[in-house]
Amino acid sequence: MNRLRRWLGWALAAALATYFVWFASRNLDTRTLAMLGSAKVLAAVVAAALLYATIIPVTAWAWVRLLARQDENWRAGQLAVMLGRIQLAKYIPGNVAQHALRATLALQAGMGGRALTVTVVQETVLAIAASVLVGVAALAISAPGLEQLPESSRRWLFSAGIALAVLVLVLSLFDLPPDRLRASRFRLARALAGFGGLPGASTVVPALAAYALNYLVIGVGLWLVARAAGAPTALDLPVATAVFALAWLLGFLAPGAPAGLGMREGIMTLLLAGVVPASDALAFVLLARVVTLVGDALIYLTSMGAILASGPGPRKEA
Repeated sequence: MNRLRRWLGWALAAALATYFVWFASRNLDTRTLAMLGSAKVLAAVVAAALLYATIIPVTAWAWVRLLARQDENWRAGQLAVMLGRIQLAKYIPGNVAQHALRATLALQAGMGGRALTVTVVQETVLAIAASVLVGVAALAISAPGLEQLPESSRRWLFSAGIALAVLVLVLSLFDLPPDRLRASRFRLARALAGFGGLPGASTVVPALAAYALNYLVIGVGLWLVARAAGAPTALDLPVATAVFALAWLLGFLAPGAPAGLGMREGIMTLLLAGVVPASDALAFVLLARVVTLVGDALIYLTSMGAILASGPGPRKEA
């Protein structure tokens, strides 16, 4: 049974890799490939892809802390391999394949179903909060400022920011682990234990900082690409960071779009309108997609290489 499961896992891995190559070939045009013919641009893309790939160990580090509050002991390296294995699944239309595969791998490795559900929900809330925080803050200190956003978008982000701030505060202000709540004589407290309790500031703040760091590091990489491609100086580090963080948010929320394809590019183009000429905006958006494609491929190959070197996959620590 274990051998069959292993063979099925490798068959799925091969299918994902094949689909990803097909997806990339269909979505890279001649103009993008021509830009990659420049050694300077190509080097910047590789550097940005390597920076992008750091999101996996950083996210795994944050996940370790969220899981610890659910009495689950894991190493960051174990979770990084697990997250890397599902990285190409996000290119499958529907925006559900990577979540389903993550749940399957986690449960097979011995993670509790409740802990998985609770921490993925917490991670989603904190990652979205970090994207709004970084995106709005970066855009605010950029030369165009928040006025670059349409008024309706500013109102939407303000409302979303308030709601997310409330959620983050609730998660932070109360340190209520589930084991303590289960022993309570109050029914409401015992019910809250079933939802994983509340992690407290000592868990929430580092995790939120980790997710914010992801956007900042990716922003640095994209800014390097913009400089290498000769984009106008108006496309500076704050703009590059804000454009990606806010576009990631809307791409994440877009139903059905594989890896946010189309939605993220459209949002990035709109955010860059008036900042740089349309031709420079298009070049930057296309190169940003190349960076994520190369970064996702690096993440996947690294994870599969780690499995080949160490064994069939991560298991829960004793």
